[in-house]
Amino acid sequence: MAGIVFTAIISIGLPFIALIYACYKKRYIPFVLGVLTFVVSQVLLRIPLLQYLAEHSVAYSMFSATQPILFAIMIGLSAGIFEELARFISIRFFMKQRDWQSGFLLGTGHGGIEAVLLVGSSVVTLLIYPTVLSNSSTYFISGIERFFAMLLHIGLSIIVLQGVVRKSFLYIILPIMLHGVIDTLIGIMPLYLPKDRVLLVLEVTLAIYALVVFSYSLWIKRKGVLL
Repeated sequence: MAGIVFTAIISIGLPFIALIYACYKKRYIPFVLGVLTFVVSQVLLRIPLLQYLAEHSVAYSMFSATQPILFAIMIGLSAGIFEELARFISIRFFMKQRDWQSGFLLGTGHGGIEAVLLVGSSVVTLLIYPTVLSNSSTYFISGIERFFAMLLHIGLSIIVLQGVVRKSFLYIILPIMLHGVIDTLIGIMPLYLPKDRVLLVLEVTLAIYALVVFSYSLWIKRKGVLL
């Protein structure tokens, strides 16, 4: 139960606190745009498209079965393209507050709603209808994973914002590639790692990757590119 509570705090509590903070600072628009960015790019566009291909395209199914590495690269890059372009559109055309804090809140909204939909909803169900838990450490890992995923989304959002402010498409391509690389690694690693180690290696890789990207966003702030 402790693992479930911990994951609930991370996947539901942190996004809720961020929303309260955004409203208090009168910066709820960047947060809401972050939420919409994920919902539109993933829930409404990318995931239904991939599901349609999986159900109706023989070539797609054969490709996934016969070329797992190339398939992982394609899936990873598709996530980067859909989400980062959606971030760019949100910032470029709808977000008027273009400072570091707004980029932070947009990333929090994006990563927050992802955490709520992917993990938070199931955690709430377990809290309401408790069942026998086979391995409580799994829930702790889910919470830790969502925390670093949110950090990654914050970092990527600030890089995209930097691109909009500087009017440089290079900083749009960069987050697409960064996003695509980590998703590709998550798809490829289970193919080669022992089953008893794959989860630990994946989580450590995500944590290091997220910290590096987020640290770069802090460097952007210190350099005064985004105030």
